[in-house]
Amino acid sequence: MGQRGPKPETNISLVPPLKKRWPNPAPGMTKNARTTWHRICHSYPAGHFKPHQYDLLRVYCEASASHRKAILEMKKDGQVITQSNGVTKKNPWKDIEVQMANVMGAMSTKLGLSANSTMAAKGIKGNDVKPKSKRSGLIFNG
Repeated sequence: MGQRGPKPETNISLVPPLKKRWPNPAPGMTKNARTTWHRICHSYPAGHFKPHQYDLLRVYCEASASHRKAILEMKKDGQVITQSNGVTKKNPWKDIEVQMANVMGAMSTKLGLSANSTMAAKGIKGNDVKPKSKRSGLIFNG
């Protein structure tokens, strides 16, 4: 068969792939939250966290910083404090510690940081072996 029109000029150039990088902490984050951000991001491969997860990661990091601060404040004052009128009560930092621990637990599951969320994502369940039925093999061997 004959040729079918002019041949195209082959000026194909390859675009080098973008180098994946770890995300930077959001502006305005506290110093402890930024430290937690870097620790978490660098423990996973670059590109693991997607842009839609950055806000959740920021919430986790800020909760972690607040949790850490609450623990330090309770170490100074103790879990039970005595007021100026002699009444003892629970340190208010204890409530903050518990609330931040709850926030961190919820965010870690949503981000896939906890063992439970990674096991569920991989399909790993506790015991997948079904117990043998008492009726198996009575009628059919199938």
